[in-house]
Amino acid sequence: MKILFIHPPANTGLKIQKGLKYPPLGIAFLAAACLEKNHNVRIFDANAEKNPFPALELLIRGFRPEIAGISFTSLLSDSAHHCARFIKKISPETMIVAGGYHPSALPLDVMQNSNFDALVYGEGEVTFPELLETYQSADKNLSLIKGLVFRKNGQVIVNPARELIPNLDTLAFPAYHLLPISRYSSLVSTRFPYVTFIRSRGCPFNCIFCGVQKMFGKKYRVQSPLKTIAEIEKLVKEFKIREILFKDSDFLIDKNNVRQLCQLLIEKKFDLIWSCNGRVDSIDEKTALLMKQAGCRLITYGVESGNQEILNNLRKDFTLEQIIRAIAITKQAGIQVTINIILGCPQETKETVRQTMAFVKKLDPDYLNCAYLTAFPGSCLYDEALMNNWFIDGKPGSFAYEELRLNATKMPAKELSVLIKKATRSFYLRPAYIAKRLKHLSLAEFKNNLKGLWAIIKNY
Repeated sequence: MKILFIHPPANTGLKIQKGLKYPPLGIAFLAAACLEKNHNVRIFDANAEKNPFPALELLIRGFRPEIAGISFTSLLSDSAHHCARFIKKISPETMIVAGGYHPSALPLDVMQNSNFDALVYGEGEVTFPELLETYQSADKNLSLIKGLVFRKNGQVIVNPARELIPNLDTLAFPAYHLLPISRYSSLVSTRFPYVTFIRSRGCPFNCIFCGVQKMFGKKYRVQSPLKTIAEIEKLVKEFKIREILFKDSDFLIDKNNVRQLCQLLIEKKFDLIWSCNGRVDSIDEKTALLMKQAGCRLITYGVESGNQEILNNLRKDFTLEQIIRAIAITKQAGIQVTINIILGCPQETKETVRQTMAFVKKLDPDYLNCAYLTAFPGSCLYDEALMNNWFIDGKPGSFAYEELRLNATKMPAKELSVLIKKATRSFYLRPAYIAKRLKHLSLAEFKNNLKGLWAIIKNY
């Protein structure tokens, strides 16, 4: 069958999100699974296109897909619904299937859009090829496919959930060859070609704002180091990749696995640097030094707040002291640091914002990501926000890190928005910070940091 997977464009107005051009690995995994079954597969990454909808129309009219799969997060939900309407107008006979984080969390809500004919929730590498096989069969009995939502006689049918994939080593190598590799970068990447890589699924932690467990469960599953190194070698040799961002929720959960991978990277001596995400209570001196030796350039930590009570409310399950220790260990190993913080949390005040920014400036990371509190479907916070009417204008259906859509504080929304914008400016526009960055920047990093700084200034 002719299959077209689509990654929708960033919603209009999300200036910083538009600067993050990451390969859509979810559909790259699905595409690989379909290629193993000998289907004719294309990927359209709208986020990597200057004029996505004219380009999408041209592709649909030329390729004429039988099935279009649109995978999206909550941040891209508005754009995904627009894509579905757009495709149906051009090609009414194309079956459109939704998938990804947002459809997995709110399947019935997504299926209210009649342009979606079916929906895959949870992991799709087994479900989607099974859907194709059944669709080609004589009886087309979709009711037996686990993890599928579909329409029958005007009714939306939700089939039982599919079991999680126990061994990630069984997954096919993502279809990077169907992606425009040369167009990917981040606001802090320094070498090209650049891609992201995901080697684990599931998260055992309890952060109230995260909905990842809705799709990948609580049990942590990770590739073997040998599987990862084989795939990295393929990226380096076939695609000439020189920088990788490991987009795992927490790269550091299985430290023994990480250390084995680092040893393999050291032995291979690839011309490669990489970065990752981690929790502050997952790093230690031995692991950090080994990561640096293996090419790690930067670690992003979800610090979230400089106030312990707010951290407790967010169920982060670590302390300010652990944050300080983790940042110190990382810097001492010669690895750069990015800190993520969330402002506007329950019990946030002007004073807690001041505490957080003072704390962050004392930690002195290389980069800071400052986001508005966002209640994603599937998270505990989403249910709490609905119950307490925290969504601005009572509308829970639109999501953005860069815009105030939710107010869980006792401050007026306008005052909170001003506070957050001032907080970001107060970090990046400090003369001491600018001088430090200029002193240590390479030429490539300088050029890309200018793009990132400009995106932040435009937005804040």
